[in-house]
Amino acid sequence: MPEMTVTLGHSGPEDITQHQHRAAMTFKNYIESATNGNFTIEVSPGGALGSLREMIEQNQSGSLELVGSTAEGHLAPFYPNINVYALPYAFRNVEVANYVFDKKFGDTLWKDFREKTGLRMLTWYDNGGFRSFGIAGSKIKSIDDMKGLDIRTMQIEAHQKLVSELGANPTPIDWNELYQAIDQGVVDGQENSIPTVISGDLHEVLDFIILDRHVFTMNFIHANEEWFQSLPPYYRRLVIDAGHLASKDARKINRIQRRRGVQTVEEAGVTVYDPPQDVIEDFRKATQEPVGELVREKMDNPELVDQMQDAIKQAEKDLGYQ
Repeated sequence: MPEMTVTLGHSGPEDITQHQHRAAMTFKNYIESATNGNFTIEVSPGGALGSLREMIEQNQSGSLELVGSTAEGHLAPFYPNINVYALPYAFRNVEVANYVFDKKFGDTLWKDFREKTGLRMLTWYDNGGFRSFGIAGSKIKSIDDMKGLDIRTMQIEAHQKLVSELGANPTPIDWNELYQAIDQGVVDGQENSIPTVISGDLHEVLDFIILDRHVFTMNFIHANEEWFQSLPPYYRRLVIDAGHLASKDARKINRIQRRRGVQTVEEAGVTVYDPPQDVIEDFRKATQEPVGELVREKMDNPELVDQMQDAIKQAEKDLGYQ
């Protein structure tokens, strides 16, 4: 087993109770334990190596072997097909979504990702479940309350289209700048899962969250494919296994955080509103068709949308929902 030291950068806080750092540390600990420390993973949290866009560029160039905590919005400029799961209100729950990306459809998507970007997807897990809207100084109890609000989105056009169709103004802002942007009134709010809100301390500057659960969201760890292929076979196997274990551990943390998250933000003074189904239906009707059209337009392989919808139906059948 040759001695080797590589770096895994991510933007999350250095806190193993949060999913981004937990995934990175599980990945690191498994590999180092299996090689008696010969294969060392240096984890660099908190965006110390740059923005996520900068880290993805480093990952593609090979100057950074591993990157974690990226989400769909960070990958979209490099891989438009990641837009496939930006379809609003597509998944029944986290269980169905994870099943879809762990099985045949996920295999197809991650292979395509590797071929188009030169990056190998190693870890995928829900980024706290589903994205919902959170704002400061106001309330959202119906679609009418969205009008005129400045909502931070990631740089993914499907998310921006969704916000626009609801009557609000999408405003892309880097994750590391979001807390200050809300605190200073640059934007009225944002759209993230509650665990992600907590990981960025956004509950300190938000006043209201509506659990509309509009889009499933994921985090990833990916590797430079050329670097991966240069590894000895045994190390390649360890990297793959470490990715699977990191996925499982991060999902466990997210499951806990989803259950505790509402209580945490409410204790911080945030009002959490779980709307009735008729309100959700208003949001869905306003967004699913126009956002779906945009998703297809922005993808290199729009047929992936149909494949994903077929996979969702199969997942619901396999899991006993049909």
